[in-house]
Amino acid sequence: MKMRKKVIAASLTLLALANAASAQSSVTVFGIVDVGISRYNLKSDNVGAVTPARPPSTSLKQTAMTSGNWVPSRWGFRGTEDLGGGYSAGFWIEQSLNVDDGGQPLYARRTTVSLAGPFGEFRLGRDLSPTFWADTVTDPFLNSGVGANLIGMVNARLAIFTALPGGGLLAGPNGGPANYIFVNNMVSYFTPNSLGGFYGHLAMNFPENVKNTAVPDTPSKRGQFYGGRVGYANKALDVAVSYAVSTALDAAPPYAVPITDTKISTTNLTTTYDLGFVKLAGELSRATNDSRFALPGAAAQSSADYDGAMLGATVPIGAARLKGSYGYVKYRTDAPGLSPNQQDTVAKKLSLGMTYHLSKRTLLYATGSYIRIDEGQNNANVMGVPPQPTGAFSAATGYAPRSATGYELGVAHTF
Repeated sequence: MKMRKKVIAASLTLLALANAASAQSSVTVFGIVDVGISRYNLKSDNVGAVTPARPPSTSLKQTAMTSGNWVPSRWGFRGTEDLGGGYSAGFWIEQSLNVDDGGQPLYARRTTVSLAGPFGEFRLGRDLSPTFWADTVTDPFLNSGVGANLIGMVNARLAIFTALPGGGLLAGPNGGPANYIFVNNMVSYFTPNSLGGFYGHLAMNFPENVKNTAVPDTPSKRGQFYGGRVGYANKALDVAVSYAVSTALDAAPPYAVPITDTKISTTNLTTTYDLGFVKLAGELSRATNDSRFALPGAAAQSSADYDGAMLGATVPIGAARLKGSYGYVKYRTDAPGLSPNQQDTVAKKLSLGMTYHLSKRTLLYATGSYIRIDEGQNNANVMGVPPQPTGAFSAATGYAPRSATGYELGVAHTF
């Protein structure tokens, strides 16, 4: 009888411990479902000979149902486990979603595992870069849809078109802009929330290239990323500076392509100030594309700067939020063989929009934007900013992008 009581007591103790352990852990299913109707228009000028088959200007127009205009649609799982003593472990698995056709792009978004405690948080896996985070949290339009931060749009296109000569994007199949939005194989550190308002985010990754002892200068550094963001925030003010370097190309000799080395460095100064009746936002940015070329008989280097600025505001009126921003980016290069009138391009963007919250989880949104591009033929791949975030619109060969407009009207629900 005594033995039976001991067994029952032990069983109850184990059950209590199991219940306590399960109570200290949590798993959440979450997501955002965003879909709307969009209208795009891109106008381009003929920079060559005008013929009956090649008119002085062209216009591309499209009306489409689109997903992820307020913020990208997604679904995922996240969880934490209390390890005791102020320490915890966590995971985050997030997947993109196209609401308009039900498809799922062939890449994940954030996929991380983390350890947190009084020291802060360490994360391992695929995560957002500090540069993208800076461009996004400052932008009244959250760097999404037709109203997205012009600086972010240019940074994304720059990352794509510098990575492609090396054999494709650095972020995997259809993985979005290489090392601008998400970075693979990344180790991140976030400071704790106990530094009197000061905060920091440091990150670096492993490019995972193979060292071959039979090939000089291996392993390649292509895909390497490192950067960080530090700032100060209180109830009204948030100011931060970020810096990042990404190696888009690092070819080992013998050189197989004209461009042998390309690095992109980005510096951002961002700030927001919430006055209650209006939240102001501002950003200054410089992205520099440094490249080295293998030319017959000699090596040449070039550098291109993308200097940007953004001013924005958000005005809360009951359940509505009125939003506006103005962005400016100027490109200039010292690439050899170019005349002065081939060395610069300017893009300007005005965005206006609003959101209206039907509830805590559901909102309606409407956004419109206008982009003006001067000397777009000088760098159409990067500075020919399209009217839609996917970048599917581009000027035809021999045409320079001149202006673009975009409009969106949709609904978003979070869960």
